[in-house]
Amino acid sequence: MGKTIVKEDEEIELTHVDGDLEVQDGATIVVPKSAERLTVDGRLLSRGDIIIKGSVSAEEIRHSNGYLEIEGDVKAQEVKVHSKGVRNGSVLEIIGSLECNEAEIEGALEVEKNLSCDDLEINGSCVVHGVAQVNNYEINGSAKHGMDLSAGDLEVNGSLKAQANVTVKTEFQLSGSAKIGGILEAPEVDIGGSLSCYELRSNSVEIGGAAKIETSKIEKELNVGGAFKCTGNMVAPTVSCNGACGFGDESVIQNLVINGSTKVGINFKFDTIKVNGAFKMGDNATGNELTVNGSCGAEGNLKLEGDLQINGSLSASTLEANEIKIEGSMTTDEAIAKFVYVGENSRVRGILRADTVEVDDGGRVDHIIADKVKLGEDTRIGKLEANDIDADPSARYK
Repeated sequence: MGKTIVKEDEEIELTHVDGDLEVQDGATIVVPKSAERLTVDGRLLSRGDIIIKGSVSAEEIRHSNGYLEIEGDVKAQEVKVHSKGVRNGSVLEIIGSLECNEAEIEGALEVEKNLSCDDLEINGSCVVHGVAQVNNYEINGSAKHGMDLSAGDLEVNGSLKAQANVTVKTEFQLSGSAKIGGILEAPEVDIGGSLSCYELRSNSVEIGGAAKIETSKIEKELNVGGAFKCTGNMVAPTVSCNGACGFGDESVIQNLVINGSTKVGINFKFDTIKVNGAFKMGDNATGNELTVNGSCGAEGNLKLEGDLQINGSLSASTLEANEIKIEGSMTTDEAIAKFVYVGENSRVRGILRADTVEVDDGGRVDHIIADKVKLGEDTRIGKLEANDIDADPSARYK
């Protein structure tokens, strides 16, 4: 096989090239309407500003130093766009669809219709207006997708903007920025940069950077070391927040550990929560067990089927639990339980209503209503209503 050369500013009609095809600056190639495409058995090597009027198939397409416009579909084993030493960059524009095994874009690639590629590396810019299917996708520059994008692996070190859904078979890695108008779905998600999307679906999510989404469903766990905000409902079995987290109304989290700060909306449902940092929840929160080592505030009602342990501070309008143990401070309009223990020098503001209440030495409670009450040394009760009172002589109550 030899080489066919289309010279500068030459206009020629071609349908088949046996070997390589070299196209020089200013040339125009016309594919006759009677032919399905221009078939190049070897490589298509273009340099400068070139127009090909029709579809093209080749083993390899290499373009540099200008603008290559192909007015049709393109099929190739390999596509490369080089921009080294070019002031305005090199551009490959395809007015159709692109199908290739491998593509490396240092300049710019624009595909009017659909893209199908096994390995795609973007070091410059890429715009795909149609549906994109890529097995291994690495974005070090910028990429824009107008319709659904599906990938095997997706690594974004630059920027990604997708107007529709992004589906990844294995792992989505983000150290740059991504803005997704639809659903991001991937088994593993690792966010070290900035993510914005409508909905997030994943098995496991790591947030070291920042993420803002409208709704989310996590099958296994969410770990947040940076900032995570879900404006709508969040569903997950396990969440660990070491940074800043926000979840919307109707969220459901089975196990929540808070070492940073977290805020959740109304009608929150949970199994267990451990608060080592700061936590705020909206009205009508329901769950099983709550341990507070930091600070916790419920803007309305809080109902627990199990026990409440307070080693820090908690506030709520009304509170229900099986047992309440307070080794810090609690403020409510009314707290109801079977058993309440107020530890040494602990403080309770509001009404305690229980079968049995025990206040240890130095404890302070505004109002107790109970069947049985035990008061330790130097305890102070603002108002006490009980059938059975066992009080140290130093205890004071009305």
